[in-house]
Amino acid sequence: MDRLLVTGGSGMLGSNVAYLARDRFATRFTFCSHPVSIPKCSGVELNLRDRIAVKRAIETYRPNLVINTAALLPAKLCEENPALARNINIDGVRHVCESAKAVGAKLIHISTDWVFDGVAERYSEGDRTDPINEYGRSKLQGERIIQESGVDHCIVRTSIYGWNLRPGKVCYLEAALEIVRKGEEFPAPTDQYFAPILVNSLAEALFEIYDKGIAGVLHVTGSEACSRYGFCRTAAEVFGLKPDRVRPVVLSDKYFGVQVPRHQTLDVTRAKSLLATPLPRIREGLVAMRELWDGGYVSRLRSVEK
Repeated sequence: MDRLLVTGGSGMLGSNVAYLARDRFATRFTFCSHPVSIPKCSGVELNLRDRIAVKRAIETYRPNLVINTAALLPAKLCEENPALARNINIDGVRHVCESAKAVGAKLIHISTDWVFDGVAERYSEGDRTDPINEYGRSKLQGERIIQESGVDHCIVRTSIYGWNLRPGKVCYLEAALEIVRKGEEFPAPTDQYFAPILVNSLAEALFEIYDKGIAGVLHVTGSEACSRYGFCRTAAEVFGLKPDRVRPVVLSDKYFGVQVPRHQTLDVTRAKSLLATPLPRIREGLVAMRELWDGGYVSRLRSVEK
């Protein structure tokens, strides 16, 4: 059984990847500030800013695959503390990259649709990058470090939603559903567009990328774009809530606390040609998210927190 190391294991993507990988790989995950445990996985505390610690962790475990999900978020925090953003999203990536290369591991690095300026309606892998905030700039620099390193890699640009391992930590959609469920209004922009993918679907795509030896930059998102307003309204419908509690607003810098791309939609033509893993449309992904809740997936995922 191949060995997998997942960085950022206490985050939404990292925890779900480790949880879903546990029967396919000998799986180890890292965490920094939030200790968690996941069945059939081993966890290790690791600060990616510590080059020696990263080197020790990777050379001791000698993984065949490293999936780097760790990053500094939210984007507002990166804007307020650009030095910390560089420490984690650039220096941390360099440390992981160097050590993965040293042990001959494949590196799948999670990047973002925010490496683009959002002027065009859709972006393919070869389009010019021009991030407009510190988060996007630091993530793009992390990409370049990997590309110049010579490590066997695949850089996956994406936009995600799903269930968090830590109940107190919620993604954008979880926050929207929670507010609407309380009977309150949730403001959502009608003029910002994206094509998010459920983390469980993305995890399956990451495993397939490794199995097939796919390299380079790959856009892996849902196959349908919509506004944040449309996304939240559809989610409310799927979860049996009142969609009219989602209130239409116009995007401003105050919404996320930082300037963000107006169009985040990525072209997934290359991913569809390479992957058998489905890239769901909006309602399909949201129905799958609801089914995970109804089927007990979330309670099983969250029952393992320390």
